[in-house]
Amino acid sequence: MFVDPVSDALVGCNSYGRPQTKKPPPSQKNIIIRPLGVETPLEGFFSQFSNFQSQPSNSPVVEFDRLCKTYQWERNDPEREAAREEFQYAMKREFDDLYGTNEKDIENWHKLCYVLRIDPAPDTLQECRTEVLKKHVNLVDLVHGSKEEVRIFETETELSKYTKKTKKFFPIQDARDGGVLRALRRHILAPRDGIRSSRRKKGSRT
Repeated sequence: MFVDPVSDALVGCNSYGRPQTKKPPPSQKNIIIRPLGVETPLEGFFSQFSNFQSQPSNSPVVEFDRLCKTYQWERNDPEREAAREEFQYAMKREFDDLYGTNEKDIENWHKLCYVLRIDPAPDTLQECRTEVLKKHVNLVDLVHGSKEEVRIFETETELSKYTKKTKKFFPIQDARDGGVLRALRRHILAPRDGIRSSRRKKGSRT
């Protein structure tokens, strides 16, 4: 059973093993804490490389870059490209595990409201969606949000500049995107502040 993120302390997982949130004491940050002893998709991806020791406190993008350097993969190396495809899929699965895929499930929106510091969380799906879509957040940071509080930007342009500077590009959208993930995508390569659209240009990513 999902625990409303605007209630009292603690974090756990439901009967499906999905992470859950409850509001922490004021001294703690708004993050989702994963259940101990459960390997995440990204942990599973990095663990298959015996010569690489992942550091979960780092951004997934930083860790993938370290992995490439460890194995001395050049940009067009077939092994690097194969690993990159697996890594991108792992990031999408990580997002789905954290925030869910069903955009009609208010529990998933309440998790996002919690991480995006929308308090109190609205009582209806439409209100949750409206409030979440007002926020501009890097999706790689959102995946890493189980480690540290995410940064929220005022505009899509600010988010675009940050994404390009840090190279924290989330995999380009495809048929595997769940509804919640699709709703959070922004125009990073060509930001359009003041314009909202449920349709994304091909190649748009964050």
